[in-house]
Amino acid sequence: MTYRVARPLPDAQQAAWQTVLAEFTAEVPDPRKVEVVITDEYDKVVAEYMATEVDLAFDAALVSQYRADRADGARAAAKTSPQPDGKVVVVVGTRLAAQGLGSMRHCLLHEAQHVRLHQHGDAAHAVHRRVPFELPKSELTWEYLWFAQSTIDEFRCERTVHERGWTSRSNLNTAADFASVVGVFQKVHANHYRTRDLKDTHREAFGALMRMATVLGYGAAGLVTGVIPPGAWVQAPAMGMFVDVLEDLPGTDVVVPREDLADTSVEVAKRLRQLFNDMGFDYRYTPDGDWFAVA
Repeated sequence: MTYRVARPLPDAQQAAWQTVLAEFTAEVPDPRKVEVVITDEYDKVVAEYMATEVDLAFDAALVSQYRADRADGARAAAKTSPQPDGKVVVVVGTRLAAQGLGSMRHCLLHEAQHVRLHQHGDAAHAVHRRVPFELPKSELTWEYLWFAQSTIDEFRCERTVHERGWTSRSNLNTAADFASVVGVFQKVHANHYRTRDLKDTHREAFGALMRMATVLGYGAAGLVTGVIPPGAWVQAPAMGMFVDVLEDLPGTDVVVPREDLADTSVEVAKRLRQLFNDMGFDYRYTPDGDWFAVA
């Protein structure tokens, strides 16, 4: 573990990090190739490692624009970054400690499952680059596929956290979180009709969809494992079409064939596009190029 902080952390906080790091290490197949960085400059440090990350999902020139703040006001607490030569770096913000040992454990052990997926070679992230694959461009764009892959990985990692009994109730996602993101889409819609700035609308709408993909992945994992009761999602019936696809995926202890992950990614991507349409937006490929529209 490496500390990148402006001033030394309190002894009690360092002891807490050491406790959860020991549990994290026990979950990682090859700890020798993993570095955990605890930092109070989270955005900056994540951007540094993303600059050398394997299989970036977007233009490397945008790395410096990384922000932990999400569209609905949530803030990322940790980021697992696969690096060249099989190394994996997990960056964790010191703010997480303020949420207590339970949240620290939940978050670190969730990230340990991302490491497990990368070290086992069955992360959904960028799986289309590791198998023969052709994007069905009549139905999807690459954005939907990348977000779908993230949904799958988040689901599998969170499923494992729940199945091992490490759940922190404050980390659960329910229909209330889904509704918050729906609210973001509504604001994007309103801003568009005020400014007519299609470029900003595109950026903001996909930022909302990216956040919604994470909420769906986390929420589905809680539903499938019984940690979240079905009633907690009854106000967001859209969850049903994602649970139908995700529920058969195992946690991180089982290696899933890459071809299966690629097929599931396409199915989840189709549902994300449908959800994007339901939120009042569409993005597709046409014979004349890509096309974005607001209903």
